[in-house]
Amino acid sequence: MRIAIPLTGTRGDVHPIVGLGVELQRRGHQVLLGAPPNLVDFVTAAGLPAQPCGPDVQQLYSSEEGQRALAAGNTLRLMQLVGKQMAEYAERMNREVIEVCAKAELIVASTVTEDRASSIAEAMGVPLVSLHYYPCRMNSAYPFPGLLPAQWNPPAPVNRATWLLAENLRRVVFLRYLNQLRGMLGLPKSYASPAAALARARVPEIQIYDPALVPGLAEQWDSRRPFTGFLTLDEATRTAVGELSGSHDELLAWIESGDPPVFFGFGSMPIRDAAAVFAMVERVSARLGIRALVHAGWSDLDVASTVTADRIKLVRTDFAYDRIFPHCAAAVHHGGIGTLFESLRAGLPTVVCSVSFEQPMWGGQVEKLGVGAHLPFTTLTAERLETALRPLLDADSRRRVRAFARTLRTSGTAEHAADLIEAAVR
Repeated sequence: MRIAIPLTGTRGDVHPIVGLGVELQRRGHQVLLGAPPNLVDFVTAAGLPAQPCGPDVQQLYSSEEGQRALAAGNTLRLMQLVGKQMAEYAERMNREVIEVCAKAELIVASTVTEDRASSIAEAMGVPLVSLHYYPCRMNSAYPFPGLLPAQWNPPAPVNRATWLLAENLRRVVFLRYLNQLRGMLGLPKSYASPAAALARARVPEIQIYDPALVPGLAEQWDSRRPFTGFLTLDEATRTAVGELSGSHDELLAWIESGDPPVFFGFGSMPIRDAAAVFAMVERVSARLGIRALVHAGWSDLDVASTVTADRIKLVRTDFAYDRIFPHCAAAVHHGGIGTLFESLRAGLPTVVCSVSFEQPMWGGQVEKLGVGAHLPFTTLTAERLETALRPLLDADSRRRVRAFARTLRTSGTAEHAADLIEAAVR
């Protein structure tokens, strides 16, 4: 079967889908991934055919406007920013998604491409499956991610109202561009939200995050929204994409030379003043008497010329989390689902310093589940970070997170997703 998977977003959006693509290809399917231009090489290194699809989101986030939107920590403002970028890129994006899907017998979309893929699948008369990285459909257990303070526990009617608001906002922001696409495809205009369109077509929506992170949600949804857990790459693919390249010996030697360090990293979220954040980490580490492993990520921090204390290890190159995290004491990061999965499955108490989108929701869940703490990045100070991190460094916290880790689905998730996709087509 010819399967097209149009994607856009950051590496965190593409990485888990590569694992699924590799598994589908192993089963004999012809898989084509559409990926942001800066990630095409990453996909092809995994052995999957790929072609450019969508804008370079890393470039958008790193721009002055993107930095201001991220610094504000406001999901609606970021949605407007993406909408503005879409206005500049919409026609090209439409063409690219059409080209990725042109010969498909099945389209597998993601949270951020399902709206376009829905119209293309309709025009082509082929089935569609959507993959969701976080809860993005109306329910009464949780509000729309990022719309309300993460520590709130709103009643069911309020939760549902946030979904109505967010779905209508998304419809208003993107409908113009979707109807341009529908015109290109010879389809009539639609005024339905993506959620309504997929529900009407009974499109399977596979939840590629762990149900343990959202207690009670699976019970609210029917079999159209099954959970797989986070999709991981097999060893061969990890080696091929460079995830296991190089030696971890030097880093492990530093870790083993003293007490287990706390990991600090912010993944694909560009930090506007990385030097100030690093100084904050240094102050907190000194106050708590801990060692710190700091990953510079996308920041502009000059690793080579940054002077660090003996208790600090600053790195820029990527490393395999599952090789390093089990040797750490705790983790502090932005709350992207991939990094969150890795820190929790390693049994690390986790402080989520959320930036936007679904990250505040994951931060709230970490706190409510008793496996960590949540601090919006916009409110981050040395004092607040120290207050959040200090109680997570005791033995009881580590035991609690280790117990939670045993409830996570840590193997066979890509295979399960592939089974669900094949079953949906049948």
